[in-house]
Amino acid sequence: MTEPVPIALHGATSALIADALDALGLRHQTADSRVKPLYPSASIVGRAYPVSVIDDHAEPDEPYTGEMEALASMSPGDVGVYAVDPGSRAAAWGELFSCGAIGRGAVGVVVDGCIRDARQIEELGFPVFAADTSPLDTRARARVDTHGFSVEFAGVLVHRGDLVVADRDGIIFVPSDRVREVAALVSKKKPLERSARDDLIAGMHIHDVWEKYGVF
Repeated sequence: MTEPVPIALHGATSALIADALDALGLRHQTADSRVKPLYPSASIVGRAYPVSVIDDHAEPDEPYTGEMEALASMSPGDVGVYAVDPGSRAAAWGELFSCGAIGRGAVGVVVDGCIRDARQIEELGFPVFAADTSPLDTRARARVDTHGFSVEFAGVLVHRGDLVVADRDGIIFVPSDRVREVAALVSKKKPLERSARDDLIAGMHIHDVWEKYGVF
């Protein structure tokens, strides 16, 4: 089982995490914006479980073996991070795998490729992010090649156990060995942002808010 997410990061936004990473000099941890939430309220905070999906048009002797093994290997709090061969139009994720992920205690999935059963997944309320949708099954089109090993996801190298934060603004990855530093920075900035917001709404000049809190 992966290390739990620090309490300070529960409910953290991708923007807040991005600011903390900027402060640490980690400026290239955000996935390409082509990967979008399946529905607007979808959000994820959890630990990465990387999965590699490759193009493969051979008819398998036993279909979906890798797909099932990857899902079965996920632990509570995990986020499936599916790096998909750019040429694949097959759906690497769908409704039944979402049900299985819920049963495993996984907290979401991000897919740098296609998913299907979009309406059903939204009805489940399971947070999924994807680059596109497709009705096509993976059988004799694509297969899981590896799982649990590092992948490049939408321009970011992701390792097992990295923190994944995803919402409408984007998907951001925090290296596992920097999570505590990020949590400390977020803990400091959250209350400052709340106070700054209150003062701005109350009519304080934006320059004065900046001088007072140093946050935006």
